[in-house]
Amino acid sequence: MDEAVDGIENVDKIVILDGSTGYIKTLKDVEQINEFLASIKDIEFSPQDNQEKRDGFLYSITLYDGDAQFNFSLNQIGDVYYDMEPDIYPIVDGDYKQLEIEEEEGLW
Repeated sequence: MDEAVDGIENVDKIVILDGSTGYIKTLKDVEQINEFLASIKDIEFSPQDNQEKRDGFLYSITLYDGDAQFNFSLNQIGDVYYDMEPDIYPIVDGDYKQLEIEEEEGLW
């Protein structure tokens, strides 16, 4: 994953939304942010052949740089669906479950 994505150059906060529960965890600690970014930075994105709209998501991730934000789910960026290599799900799921941050109510 590029270090600078859509105007995001210095990530100062990451919000991870669990699509199955609606709860979120917010990373504000620089060390936690850097560890998370390091765990996903080498993932390669390949557009899927099937671009039909889908409902739901496992996790949604929002990177913040001040007021600027970049949001993606585990298989979608904007309106484009991707395959990711290596699979991002076990990385994000493991990080989410291991984060010693209290969950907050999210969307629902």
